[in-house]
Amino acid sequence: MRPSAFVGFGIAVVLFGLSGCGIHSPAHARVFATTKVPSDEQASIAQGVRLASSATAQVATLASSLRAIDLHMRMLTARTGLLWGYRGRRFVMYETADGGHAWKSVPLPNLPTDDISAYGPGGAHYITAVVDSTTMWSLVSVTRQKALVWITKDAGRHWRVTALPLPVDAIQFAAGQWMAGRLGWMLFESGGYDGVAAKYLYRTENGGNSWQLVATSAGDLPHNGVHAAMSFAPNGKTGVLAVVDSVDKQVDVVETNDGGAHWQPTNIDLPSGISATPSVELATAGPGQSLQLAVEIQVGSASQLLVMNSSYGSSWDVAEIGVDNLEAMCASPAGDLAALEDKPGQQTWMVSPDGGQTWYSQTASGLPTSIAGAASISLSSPSPSALFLVALDNRLAPTLYKSSDAGDTWQPLG
Repeated sequence: MRPSAFVGFGIAVVLFGLSGCGIHSPAHARVFATTKVPSDEQASIAQGVRLASSATAQVATLASSLRAIDLHMRMLTARTGLLWGYRGRRFVMYETADGGHAWKSVPLPNLPTDDISAYGPGGAHYITAVVDSTTMWSLVSVTRQKALVWITKDAGRHWRVTALPLPVDAIQFAAGQWMAGRLGWMLFESGGYDGVAAKYLYRTENGGNSWQLVATSAGDLPHNGVHAAMSFAPNGKTGVLAVVDSVDKQVDVVETNDGGAHWQPTNIDLPSGISATPSVELATAGPGQSLQLAVEIQVGSASQLLVMNSSYGSSWDVAEIGVDNLEAMCASPAGDLAALEDKPGQQTWMVSPDGGQTWYSQTASGLPTSIAGAASISLSSPSPSALFLVALDNRLAPTLYKSSDAGDTWQPLG
């Protein structure tokens, strides 16, 4: 997938070798409860206090209300969804209840500002959103050997913050997931110098009131590799984690069947002669023990999309499709795959209803060719027929497109 024009994590790199990384073994799970945030932090919150934001919600069209970088979208239904990113040094979030026509700002707690505004977001206080439902989501920021996790369960009207102590080398948030408002996972990692990134996985079973360190790179998690993609199945036990080893141009994959406490490596066969660092476009764990990965690779000058399916502990079936320039990819809750490809002079829409074994492609009617020059693209599919795409141009002006017929035709919104 074409990388964003903005820095995702512009954090000052801390150097660690393979030895002496300061990794703490999770032989005995460590439990952390909500702690008071020190008064010298930019986010000042007393222990056990629920925060009601005083922000006034402004309702407007997307184009008139939003100027943000590092923009992300998550549509939860065909009518409800969230957008978030940065305006200047501050994190902003918007919600829609009418299918993307009108958006209003989400009331937020007092969040820290990002440290490195000159290069886009990605500083020491960079904030990431992890969304569970239309009412519950969390915001995560890493600073000073701890993570701050703000959680709302009433769509932003009230927030609770947890300060989660981290190992000294854990300086960035890598991936996270919530499930039914109760189970949650958060993966943190070190700086990733030369592709080495110690990883620390935390789990909660009570909606974030307390967290356990359940796995690290000293045990089962990969030590090399960054750009983590992680997913847990609805049973709360089966999961997959994939990381990109930029040095060896490989993808390292581990699987779990006990909610992340133990992981086993699995072998995926990538073609020989890979000429560029692979990109993990998709990682999903589905009903039962089904697992899926989508990886874009380049062999010589040819790009390929590999869609791999497996059951926990089984070998991976690989389906391969040639792509010119993969711009965005997503999966619907039903498992249908969708991808946007930039062919010379046109946007091509690709859909697979069977896990990547069979693909149907056609010109993406209604999507302009200018999409190919977008600074960033975010794609979301709340159902097989409903798809949403938001693109930022080089002036940070957003354009939102919607398809109600599985990508056959697209209409601009706002």
